[in-house]
Amino acid sequence: MPTDDALPTQTRRPLTEPERAVIERLLGSPFPGSDELLTQLRHTAVDGGCDCGCVTINLCVDRSRATPAPVISAAPVSADISDGDIYAGVVLLVDGGFLSCLEVYSIGEPVRNLPPAHAIRPHPVR
Repeated sequence: MPTDDALPTQTRRPLTEPERAVIERLLGSPFPGSDELLTQLRHTAVDGGCDCGCVTINLCVDRSRATPAPVISAAPVSADISDGDIYAGVVLLVDGGFLSCLEVYSIGEPVRNLPPAHAIRPHPVR
C-alpha cells in the first residue's frame, strides 16, 4: 500500500470532502494514536485505489511533515455500515504509524459510494 512520499506525484490527488469527512469521523473516536493520525490528515493525499470499482483508496502521507502514530493495531478503527439491503464496512489502515488506506468492503457487490460520515459508527481498538 503506497504511503511513502518518494512515490511519483502525478498519480496523487487531494482527498475529496466526503473521503476526508469519513476519515475524520473514524478518527473522532479516541484510541491510541488517533490524535497523531488526525494531524497526519493535513498532509495526506490519495494515491490510487482498488481495481474492483469500490471506493477503497490508498493514502499517502508526506512523512517529512508528519510523525508516526503510536497505534496498537494496523487497523486501529473500523465501522459497520448497513442500510438493510447491504452489509458493508470501512476500516482505516495504518502502516508504520502512518495512514495508508481507507478500505471499504462489502458482502456481495462492491461499495461504489462512500456512506455519509454521520452514518458511520466507529469501533476503535483500545
